[in-house]
Amino acid sequence: MEIKDNRIDAGKAFDWEKTSKEYAKYRDIYPDVSYDHFEMVEHEEYDLSVPFTKESWHGRMRACRGVGASLSDEKLVNWDKEHRELLDAIAPEQFEVLHYAALAVLRRK
Repeated sequence: MEIKDNRIDAGKAFDWEKTSKEYAKYRDIYPDVSYDHFEMVEHEEYDLSVPFTKESWHGRMRACRGVGASLSDEKLVNWDKEHRELLDAIAPEQFEVLHYAALAVLRRK
């Protein structure tokens, strides 16, 4: 099902169904318990280096809303080829990407 929201990507339509398989594999970072009735006791934010391989980074980028969920099949084939070529040209087999991380101490309400 296509989603179109003017607040996201200037209203460009995207379809999570097209990338749900990759999203589940490469972006499965939120456990179900994260969404249950809790209150925050304290929190901390920091930068974190996250390890990737060329394949895991490619999969993570393909799972993004603006790629796998938005591009036509033809454009996705082109993106896939170009992104792999780019990674082969600029990235080692294993590398780290700086991410923003947050830690929260929660208590059941």
